[in-house]
Amino acid sequence: MRKKLLFVTQYLQTGGVERSLLTLLSDLDYDRYEVDLLLFDHSGVLFEEIPKKVNILPPLFESFSTPLSKALPQLIKKGRFRLLLGKLLAALLGRLSKGMGTGLRWGVYRHSLPNIKKHYDVAISYLDFFCNYYVIEKINADKKIVYNHMDYVYSQKHGWPSPKLDKEIFSRSNYIVSVAESSKESLKTVFPELEEKIQVIHNRIQPESVRSLSKEVIKENKINKSKKFKIVSVARLVEEKGVLLALKACKILVDQGFDIVWYLVGNGPLLETLERKSKELGLNEHFILLGEQPNPYPYMGICDVYVQPSLTEAHCVAVEEALALYRPIVVTNIPSFSNQIKNEETGILVKSSPEGIAEGIKRLFLSCDLRDKLSNNLLNSNDRNQEEMKKFYQLIEG
Repeated sequence: MRKKLLFVTQYLQTGGVERSLLTLLSDLDYDRYEVDLLLFDHSGVLFEEIPKKVNILPPLFESFSTPLSKALPQLIKKGRFRLLLGKLLAALLGRLSKGMGTGLRWGVYRHSLPNIKKHYDVAISYLDFFCNYYVIEKINADKKIVYNHMDYVYSQKHGWPSPKLDKEIFSRSNYIVSVAESSKESLKTVFPELEEKIQVIHNRIQPESVRSLSKEVIKENKINKSKKFKIVSVARLVEEKGVLLALKACKILVDQGFDIVWYLVGNGPLLETLERKSKELGLNEHFILLGEQPNPYPYMGICDVYVQPSLTEAHCVAVEEALALYRPIVVTNIPSFSNQIKNEETGILVKSSPEGIAEGIKRLFLSCDLRDKLSNNLLNSNDRNQEEMKKFYQLIEG
């Protein structure tokens, strides 16, 4: 008999975690496993990319990612007052401190979200916080695996996690999968007693698929047809992804006379802020917000330089995708990127500041030889995916 697996995540928007999950689901051996996928809601442009052999369960919370103004009448009409309270708390607490109140909101949600009656051999929460909590408290399974996609110490400083609740949840799991060595070390700093449970399995991509999709013709009229030097970043538009640093770095380069255009692919809470600031800085022709794209790879494929300006990451999927496309790359010098990039060999590590990012881009703008060196080194390197899949099988079979 095939083992019954359940995967749980929030939604399938165009983020690295979501793409990594789809890669995993695509590569599973369906002769050995019967797979269910449970989403908090069915939003996101990647929803249509779920492999056909995956059984998609009804959503847990249809309006989970719906803006409060639109969700309010829906939840009142359906009498889902506890879920409404959770969204109200999210809106209120989010104004006080980004991510604050995770534990408080779960205290509301745990009494509203249903238990899953079906029994599973293995239940896997593929995302931090609510998905982890749900799998541990609401799922009937012989083995439970939870994921850690963040630098826990950094996140704790910014008020996101609920350490008391996380400790309880992590303790009740069989394994904690951390997606990078640096995030494992960060997690151990806070929860040293859980070290034996923590396993590292990097986020994965399908390099050949990324390369194939990058050849799709860009139909939009948003790509500058001139010979401007093209920079591309793919990121959720939130502060921790460094998108405001990117805007300021763009301003520095334009003011210094560099003929560039910077394309930012992604959506998020800072969209309106970036639009406003870009206009105020006179960067309308130089800093282009492309929004969420179901296929970002053609944009990555045409760039002269790919830039990931993040302030924190665990294991960045977008960076892996840029590497798979052999792009010269500039990344901020944070622990996770120093594991993904060999400085001056497969990319350039720079200070996490507008000036540092601008300086890294400037070096590549001025040196075709350096750009060619980075791309050629990537062309001659091997894809690094199979070992990570073996690690995952070992966890669910062990």
